[in-house]
Amino acid sequence: MNDNFDFDEFIKKLSFPRLSGSEGEIKAQELIETELKNLKIDQYNKESFSYTTFFMNFLLRTYSSLIGLQMILLIMMLYLNLVYYVILFASVLLITALFSREIREKIQFKFTKIGKKRTSANYIIELPAKHEDKDKNQNIIILAHYDSISMTFHPIFDGVIFFFSLVGGVIFSLHIFFISTLYLLNIIQSIEIIQFFYGFFLAGFYCLQFFNKRHNKSFGTADNATAVANSFYCIDYFSKNPLKNTNLFFVLTGAEEMGDYGADSYIKKHNSEFNKSNTFFFIPDTVGANEETNLYAYAQGFPKKMFSPKIKVNIEELVKTSQGSYKIKPFYIPPLIHFSTDHAPLKPFGYEFMIFLSNAPIHSEKDNINNYHPNMLEDFNLFMRDLIILMDKNFNYKT
Repeated sequence: MNDNFDFDEFIKKLSFPRLSGSEGEIKAQELIETELKNLKIDQYNKESFSYTTFFMNFLLRTYSSLIGLQMILLIMMLYLNLVYYVILFASVLLITALFSREIREKIQFKFTKIGKKRTSANYIIELPAKHEDKDKNQNIIILAHYDSISMTFHPIFDGVIFFFSLVGGVIFSLHIFFISTLYLLNIIQSIEIIQFFYGFFLAGFYCLQFFNKRHNKSFGTADNATAVANSFYCIDYFSKNPLKNTNLFFVLTGAEEMGDYGADSYIKKHNSEFNKSNTFFFIPDTVGANEETNLYAYAQGFPKKMFSPKIKVNIEELVKTSQGSYKIKPFYIPPLIHFSTDHAPLKPFGYEFMIFLSNAPIHSEKDNINNYHPNMLEDFNLFMRDLIILMDKNFNYKT
């Protein structure tokens, strides 16, 4: 690539532990400001915001355990023959488990003042379109977080605890609801408590999350130095090659690992400035960390809910018509899988977005320069550049 920005060198500079609230975070901010200066980007905003660690250090670690405690409570109720209460609380358990992602996201961004306040900052860089009427242009906003975090447990094990707490909660609630209903209808004469004892095992398994402490040991190469490097690549390119119909915004967010609070602060403050019909968000997170392919997450859940039909159509057109061969594939997030990044605060506001990622050893000491593939990030840089250009071309400017 003949561009001035050396993304590979930048990745090496940013690969160090930078947990929110640590000296590493301040060092990362200084590096971002230095790089903006090197690219001669003088017009940018540094917006401070406050947050707490309530979600990451308390709610996230206790939710699965609360599901386990509900199971124990239901078994005790059955032992005391409180069958009507059992049916009621089994329904509560079913809702708590089945809609866990939705419940946690609602709590996540409403109870932001619980606990000791900390301060972080977002960096906002705007590259206006050639057309001067901003209201008639398209807006593309790239969110990339610059903080990192590590956890005691391997990320896969952490995901297993969460997944089985949901699946276990759903199965257990349906099981106990079904047996209790049969008992109330006199189809069966007694309830064998022994059949529900697996609830005690699951509850103990879920409580392991209590010990999943947060640390500052991850170098955050993939999560999320690669996305910040991609943003700088695009800033460098499009500052020299302005788009005709698209206002570009780059938001380097802080405190993402504490609960997506940088993105939350940004959208709450700037929501009134954008029209949902012509504003699209790109969220790169862990790109360039797999030696074979990058991914774009286009939908989740059942029934399948699309994140952005318009962005997906443009991606498919680009992959189909481009002379190059981008190493990127679609990715569907199944039901009961919790996947949170800077897209989460956007959902209540109704914006279309797309998440870009790869299979990376995140939240651990293994997330370092040894698990980064420059050729894959270069491929993603080209893909992101060409996707933005295509969306600008396909946007109908209205005079």
